[in-house]
Amino acid sequence: MSIKDIDDIVVHDISKFRPQEDISLDSTKKKIVEKIKLQLKLNNTSIRKLAEKTGMKHPQILRVTSGENYNIETLIRILDALNLEILIKEKDKNSNDQLMNTAAL
Repeated sequence: MSIKDIDDIVVHDISKFRPQEDISLDSTKKKIVEKIKLQLKLNNTSIRKLAEKTGMKHPQILRVTSGENYNIETLIRILDALNLEILIKEKDKNSNDQLMNTAAL
């Protein structure tokens, strides 16, 4: 393979090369972010007001609402301030199989 051949290689869908666990985690984070943003809107609360209410800094709240990495304590404080909670349950096998089939496309 020549250098020219290497330059011709294009990856069109990087998600095909990501581990299944990463895709599932991204989906879960997206759901959490969407629920937090919806609750903020329903409560007519800004990120700055939420930061004041939780005693956290504005950038910490932004990290969560933008789907960046954050720790569980930060998440719990935000959820508590928004009157939300985490529900842990066993995954529905069918939805997990569907996610795996989607990722394989």
